[in-house]
Amino acid sequence: MNLIRCGILLVVCGCSDYNLFEKNQVSDTEQLPQLGVDPIALDMGIVCEITLEEALASIELQNTGLGALNIDALEIEGWVLVSNPAPLTLLTMESVTLSVRPINDASGVLTVYSNDPDQDIWQIPLEAELDQAPELTLISPIGGDIIEGETRFTASVSDDVDPTEFLMVQWTSNQDGLFSTGEAFADGSVATLWNAYHASGYHTIEVSVVDSCSNITRETASICQQLTYDVNALDPSTWNFEGNALWDSANEWVELTSASQWQVGTAFSTAQEVPAGAVDIEFQFYIGEGDGADGISLTALDVDRMTTFLGGQGCGLGYGGDAACTVGPALPGWTLEVDTYFNEGQDPTPEDHLMFTFDGDVDAPAVWVELPEMENNGWHTMAVRIEEPHLYVEIDGVSYIDQEVAGFYDFDAYVGFTAGTGDYTNRHLIRGVIIAEQLCEQ
Repeated sequence: MNLIRCGILLVVCGCSDYNLFEKNQVSDTEQLPQLGVDPIALDMGIVCEITLEEALASIELQNTGLGALNIDALEIEGWVLVSNPAPLTLLTMESVTLSVRPINDASGVLTVYSNDPDQDIWQIPLEAELDQAPELTLISPIGGDIIEGETRFTASVSDDVDPTEFLMVQWTSNQDGLFSTGEAFADGSVATLWNAYHASGYHTIEVSVVDSCSNITRETASICQQLTYDVNALDPSTWNFEGNALWDSANEWVELTSASQWQVGTAFSTAQEVPAGAVDIEFQFYIGEGDGADGISLTALDVDRMTTFLGGQGCGLGYGGDAACTVGPALPGWTLEVDTYFNEGQDPTPEDHLMFTFDGDVDAPAVWVELPEMENNGWHTMAVRIEEPHLYVEIDGVSYIDQEVAGFYDFDAYVGFTAGTGDYTNRHLIRGVIIAEQLCEQ
């Protein structure tokens, strides 16, 4: 009895254990949910800051198990979850798509809380990188540059994404506005020309570069533009010719006198007034074809005190007066003369000489210096710089005057040229005149 009872008991116990294991196994397979995430890590790469609100990315949550998946909560850090549908339930193979976007270039994380028995908390790393502004180096101009005439401005650019030849570059002046625009070269170099037509005076030059994300980088430099103009390029109608002076359009020069006796001529450019105490002037002059008189002058004529454009004959050279050798009148302002005839008792030397005077006073030079032969039927180049009270004069590259000269410079002037002959003669010509106001402090 005891053995049989035990045998039956073993059989019953064995059958009960077997049936319970099989039932539980089938139930678990049918009932367990499972969370599927796509992608499991999100990297949007480089995005534009100006379009961050439109820079959306999608993350799909799907129930890949057999039981109902409860998504209890969704949390996001560093980024924005455009809409939050939690809590929600997903049946087998159902899914929900979430839209996320970066706030800046910081990393973020999306946390999903669910009843997935294997992983009830799932964290999805989020990455994005903001497009960086282009790099820009302004090479020229350099702050403090003084610009005279045509000048080449240069810069270099680069970008973290865009090819350099796709970068748009603009140049502006606070006085003249936009003056150049275009794309950089493939090597990142940028260049533009600044011309003398820009407004004289001080400018803040800005160069800017913009990339495909509209990121802008700017660099600036403060410069000063001297007032420079080529007198020969001006309309001859803006010149005032007196006496025997005329404009030779075929040769593009001014003839002040022919090689004839007792001539006097003056030519003043009235297109622009210049400050008499701050000006650069360069020109070429020709004296010859005669027998030796009288000379030529560069004159800054005071526009407020002038009554005529024509001064005295003879030793007056078309600008002077107040002397025994000329009846005048004397032209107010300052004058730099090249005198080729010796008026005994009047001139400081029998040699050709350079002389600087005020108000046409030919017998009271402020400074003078001897010159080599000037009436040699050849062209000579004179460069004059006045930065009150300093006077600098060179002829054919040789400095003849470089000193302070006391006198009256505080006036606006027409710049012009005069010449005269007497019993002796010469032909007097002027060409290649360039005038620049010294508006800019060195």
